[in-house]
Amino acid sequence: MRTTMRNKRFLGTTCMYLFLSVGLLAAETRQETALSYVELGNKFMHQGDFDRAIGAYNIALQFVPDFAPAFFHRALVHEARGDVMKAITDYTNALNIASGFTTAWYNRGNLRLNEGDLDGALSDFNKAVESDRRYVMAYNNRGIAKLAKGDPEGAMADFNEAIKIDPHHPEAYVNRGLLRLQQGMKTEAESDFARSIAVRPSLKGFIESRVSLISQSQN
Repeated sequence: MRTTMRNKRFLGTTCMYLFLSVGLLAAETRQETALSYVELGNKFMHQGDFDRAIGAYNIALQFVPDFAPAFFHRALVHEARGDVMKAITDYTNALNIASGFTTAWYNRGNLRLNEGDLDGALSDFNKAVESDRRYVMAYNNRGIAKLAKGDPEGAMADFNEAIKIDPHHPEAYVNRGLLRLQQGMKTEAESDFARSIAVRPSLKGFIESRVSLISQSQN
């Protein structure tokens, strides 16, 4: 009986040291552990298993509550689900932690643009461009926001800048072409449309539908 008690005390002491060691290890490597759960979440997201993806990101945030990548990728899942406000909230959480997170500014700007929050979208695209002066899509989409706010000159400047950075960017050519068409510059517009279709032939139908709408509005 005495031997058994000694064994129990020994086992109990061993367990205590074991739990202490694991606890200290988790504290030292929590960033690495959080990252592994973000990577797991990304795997689930690409598989279309959004519930498990969010679960993995939530666990990452338990290890590191201010882990911007976890908020960012969780926002992507919310966005894929059509949960716009949750996505905006998580992009905001990521940006509050990492203000230089360029893609988060851009993504939140797109959501705000789609929601009709033009001022918010412009602010976010401005931040994205400040963070990365060669962010072509940020210029392109800021041009769309400026156009929606009644600033065609500002929009044209952004489309031009996008094309200057990437002369093979089809969306910028389409948008500049549509704006040129609205301004009566038909020849220049057709040139832009031709260049965009040369890069991405699938845009032809979209361009034709938009040209038809503009023609109807001008008649």
